[in-house]
Amino acid sequence: MRLREAGTSKPARRAGGRRLSATHILIAIVVILAFVLNLLVLRDRGSTTLIAVAERPLAAGSTFNTDGVRLVPIDADFEGLQNLVTEQDLRGLEGWVLERSIAEGGLLDFSALVEPGAAPGLRSMSIPVPIEHAAGGVLREGDRVDVISVVEGLASFVATDLEVLSVAESTGAAIGSTSGYHLVLAVEAESALRLAEAIESGSIEVVRSTGAPAPGEGG
Repeated sequence: MRLREAGTSKPARRAGGRRLSATHILIAIVVILAFVLNLLVLRDRGSTTLIAVAERPLAAGSTFNTDGVRLVPIDADFEGLQNLVTEQDLRGLEGWVLERSIAEGGLLDFSALVEPGAAPGLRSMSIPVPIEHAAGGVLREGDRVDVISVVEGLASFVATDLEVLSVAESTGAAIGSTSGYHLVLAVEAESALRLAEAIESGSIEVVRSTGAPAPGEGG
């Protein structure tokens, strides 16, 4: 039997686990802070909306395009936000017309924009016509029409495949009629001249041609 020498002590047992160092604690704190900051950023993004402001002065009567504006964030709870043009609205407003001028940095709202009456390169022209000579008054916005003129008993097409921009009854009487019925059509410059001559002649017929082939193409 071996005896322990006097003055010696029992060897200490190895610790069962490793202690966390200051470096480990610091890394854990950094990870937690990054997670919290990420949540805050995400929540902040969700509480704002991007709205359009004029990048430069926008003149009344000019055609609106998206390169004339920049986007700035605004609180999503801002009162009146529904009247302002947001990032999601921009695509649908391309090509609209500015009804009033907007200074550089000014907010862009829907009341400043109006939908164009005709496609780019076309003109809007009012055609006064008796309702009985305008497909019986069944014409609607978006229809396509042909206009026929009768001169000295001979009928001819003045213009074809014109888009109806609007249909209205005015307070005054249309030429040759007491109904006040008139159409607003999208026309090219030459068609406008021919239509003006036909109106002056006092005898025109508007034919609904939506979906029909052009004259001479099987119709």
